[in-house]
Amino acid sequence: MSDLLDTTAIPEGSSIGDNDENLSATSSSSSFVPIDPDHIQDAIQVIDESKTFNQGILKYINKTTPVSSVGNNYHIISVFGSQSTGKSTLLNKLFHTNFDVMDEQRRQQTTKGIWMAYSPSVSTTKQLSTNNENIFVMDVEGTDGRERGEDQDFERKAALFALSTSEILIVNIWETQVGLYQGANMGLLKTVFEVNLTLFGKSKLDKNDHKVLLLIVIRDHVGLTPKENLSATITQDLLKIWESLNKPAELAHLRFEDFFDIDFHALHHKVLQPKEFSEDVNELGDRLVVKKELFKKNYHHNIPIDGWTMYAENCWEQIDNNKDLDLPTQQILVAKFKCDEILNSVYDEFLEKYKDLASRNVPADADVDYQDLGLLLLDLRSDTLENYDVSASRYAKTVYEQRRDALKQKLNEKFKELFDNHVKHLSEKSIKQFETNIAALKGKNFDSEVARLSKETSNSFITTAGLISLENELPFESHASNLQDQLDVLIAQQQLVELKSITNKAIKKINTGLTKAIQFELTDPNEATWDNILAKFKQLTSDILSKYESEEGSGEYNFGLGTKAEQNVEAIETLKFKSWNSFYEVTHKIISKDNLLTLLKDRFDDKFRYDENGLPRLYQDAHDLEANYNNSKQYALKVVPLLSIAKLSDSSEILPDYDIFNPKLRAKYLGVTEQDESDDEEDEDEGCFAEIITESEKAEVLAKFKKETDAKFIETKRSIVQHVTQIPYYIYLVIVVLGWNEFMAIVRNPLFFSLSLVLGAGFYILYSMNLLKPALIVTQRLVDEVVVVAKDKLREVLIEDHPQQGRNLEKIAGGKLDKLEDDDEPAESFEMQDL
Repeated sequence: MSDLLDTTAIPEGSSIGDNDENLSATSSSSSFVPIDPDHIQDAIQVIDESKTFNQGILKYINKTTPVSSVGNNYHIISVFGSQSTGKSTLLNKLFHTNFDVMDEQRRQQTTKGIWMAYSPSVSTTKQLSTNNENIFVMDVEGTDGRERGEDQDFERKAALFALSTSEILIVNIWETQVGLYQGANMGLLKTVFEVNLTLFGKSKLDKNDHKVLLLIVIRDHVGLTPKENLSATITQDLLKIWESLNKPAELAHLRFEDFFDIDFHALHHKVLQPKEFSEDVNELGDRLVVKKELFKKNYHHNIPIDGWTMYAENCWEQIDNNKDLDLPTQQILVAKFKCDEILNSVYDEFLEKYKDLASRNVPADADVDYQDLGLLLLDLRSDTLENYDVSASRYAKTVYEQRRDALKQKLNEKFKELFDNHVKHLSEKSIKQFETNIAALKGKNFDSEVARLSKETSNSFITTAGLISLENELPFESHASNLQDQLDVLIAQQQLVELKSITNKAIKKINTGLTKAIQFELTDPNEATWDNILAKFKQLTSDILSKYESEEGSGEYNFGLGTKAEQNVEAIETLKFKSWNSFYEVTHKIISKDNLLTLLKDRFDDKFRYDENGLPRLYQDAHDLEANYNNSKQYALKVVPLLSIAKLSDSSEILPDYDIFNPKLRAKYLGVTEQDESDDEEDEDEGCFAEIITESEKAEVLAKFKKETDAKFIETKRSIVQHVTQIPYYIYLVIVVLGWNEFMAIVRNPLFFSLSLVLGAGFYILYSMNLLKPALIVTQRLVDEVVVVAKDKLREVLIEDHPQQGRNLEKIAGGKLDKLEDDDEPAESFEMQDL
């Protein structure tokens, strides 16, 4: 832009007269023209036809009127309209400027670009009015000129520039153009309004009341149609244009009235009615500077004149760079229409073939040949694009290529539906197969094998998906990434499963070894029992941990699963915690109160029933029985304090490395919640780790043990008493010898003899008639009934007078019951029970 200063401003040190040769230039010139101070009404080109903004505008303004004295006291008026409609003539007539006007003999473009001039005076009905308002007018290049043809880019940008920088925009139209769309520049205004709303509409959201006056000047008004009717038509057209704009969402509520005011002024025919034309122009001048009804405060930009030049330059830069104004020519519009029509036609044909192809290649079908499917997709797309090329290549190349790319993208999007279905099915199938494969590893070379399986699965998926990706034009990186993420999740899950399996197997091995060690120690418990059990437990734990230790003594572990160091450490901590928890559970399971009772009875029996040689004992007298009973009992009870509390030989209790009763630790390492604990052990209190048998359990075991041993003692002593109280056989011989006479006397007794004959005869009859067995049954039943009745009667007697019966039994026992209760002697108890 700096190279333009040579032509836009007077160089320093040069006089005005040095540029006299440039004063002859008119507004049709394509270069910026410096201003002669003697002809300040001459215009300066603001923007040339190559869309370059003039940096010398401020110097021009300063030459016309001192900037310091102007301040905010100025007005900017622009004129806009079709080419050759007398815009420059109107400005020269009204504002006494010197814009170049059209040569009526040639009717060609006069104004190129945008020109601005200072108005020295304004025509009014009082002939002239001095420009106290400091009015600057801009003459905008006419629209719809043959010189630019279909290139309407500059027309739109120039119109938008005039709209955004002026207070009043004079829209110059013929009366015959009212009601027309293109003739009245309604299409151009629509584009200008739409872009103006986009670029400058957001200021309205800040309650900005700035507006622009659209002064519609109706030329060659002959009076057949009233001005009011013409105004109503134009207003209706403008409002309709505004409603059809594509407004941004945040500006959709804004109305036409928020941006513009509309006013109208009619001018008679300049050639046929010159006098009336001049009067109409003067009346317009009255409205501007005499009545001052067209200038309003909110039309002004409220910036000094020197700031306005910078504002105008910024507006032009923003407008020139806006792509929304670069609308296509008619040729381009036709090309777009026809190419879109061809595109839709070939796309419809494509859809029919695509449906048939998709129906024959269902993702769930195991027989889908993905290589063949990929070739079919490529062929179908190639055929569709060729059909488009045949018909559309005749139109504008840029539009043809643009729509071809759009068609290709549209085809790819449709193919992507089928592609995504197949890829999704492939992904699910790959994941399912991978899950089966890693589960089958069962921890064998897990780290290396799972890496191999993961790589094979991923490569197979990428290869298969690539076959139907239209030569990798359909992206599936996200699918591959998602597949890898799911594989990683499955690997992580399986790692935890394998890690848990390793831990459980280790705990099972510890339980088995610990159980054998405890059972072995229980065969003969002694002071070193718990030392041996604890040593065995630590040995089992150490052997398992050393198996997974990376280096001896390093404290780092590797399970061969590819797990992270943090997971390995947590697994080791879990293993240690579970091992101590297993120690507690195994010891309490093996050394339970029932097992302790069984152990005491076995130890008692070993001493009480067998001698040192392992032979059964046969007690001959009560003294030996009582002595061995006490020894056996003491021998059995000797293990109770040893097994009640897990104490080492130095009398210290076994303490675990972890607090296995801590709810948080149990939840962390065992997955047992406090609710589970309360459900499983509602009536149990948290105990000491070393306490195997509680005091209450021990008392219960000892009571049962005493009953069992006492019963065995009484049973043994009863056998001794029976053996001692047996009648010798020679006594029976003595009885026979001494009682022979009495026996013979009874035999010779007639009554007894008769009774013997009767009984013998009855026995013979029953035997001969085979009724002996039924008779025995009847007799047995009779005896049983007699015994039952006797027992009932005896019970009634005892219940009705049990105190007296008790005293009678006490007397019969001869006071031995009291002695049994006081001395608790087994022999006396036996006699009382026998009685």
